[in-house]
Amino acid sequence: MGKPVIRAHLATFPPRRRILRKVVDAILPQVDHLFVVLNDYDEVPGYLAKDERVTAVIPDRDVKDAGKFWFAPEPDDIVFTIDDDIGYPADYVARTIAQAEALGWEGNVFGYQGNSWTRPEGWSNHLFFEALDHVKGYSVIGTGTLCAKGAAIAPLAEIEPLAGACDIAYGRWIRSRDILPWGLPRAANWLAKALPQNLRASSLFATVHRKNLPENLEVFRSFAFDWPHANLSYDAYRRPAV
Repeated sequence: MGKPVIRAHLATFPPRRRILRKVVDAILPQVDHLFVVLNDYDEVPGYLAKDERVTAVIPDRDVKDAGKFWFAPEPDDIVFTIDDDIGYPADYVARTIAQAEALGWEGNVFGYQGNSWTRPEGWSNHLFFEALDHVKGYSVIGTGTLCAKGAAIAPLAEIEPLAGACDIAYGRWIRSRDILPWGLPRAANWLAKALPQNLRASSLFATVHRKNLPENLEVFRSFAFDWPHANLSYDAYRRPAV
């Protein structure tokens, strides 16, 4: 058995050409291999095509953010699913892996963006650029800052039916397997917002999430409200009962 690969998975589309290069430059030095899905591209940009550490494909259809799940990892690989509109720091991969390994991969996935539902409080939002001082249970985890073992990465067939809302599809998939999503501690702005104002109207938040499509809401309601660890610290949830 070979050494597990540290890999990043990214999906993008042509209006993001300029910011794509910035994300590639930030992430590629930190991983063994970068996998890129280029929705609606005519050709692979030269800087991606010539780098042997990059596998870039132009799919035969627009799979939107589900492209982060286009490539199937080995079960023991360490996978980062990333977005083209986030500023990733130089220690992003190393620090995230260190925290995940300290907590344990089995039955867990980790990230920096998510939402938690508890009663009677309702929803708590945890944005990637905001500070968090402890490990917190999420109900929905964002796939722009997700880190997981390959065995906890859903197959494309499970995600693509909700393309444009892959966080919801992924949430249903991990819930069905009792894999718990956790938010990791970070300082404010350790991860930075990197979406220019002129591109906001084309974001999935604007074009998909605000529409509250019935099929997306149905899937969301099927898993998002009954997580046993939601809004709890990792220590509090894992602490043995006395």
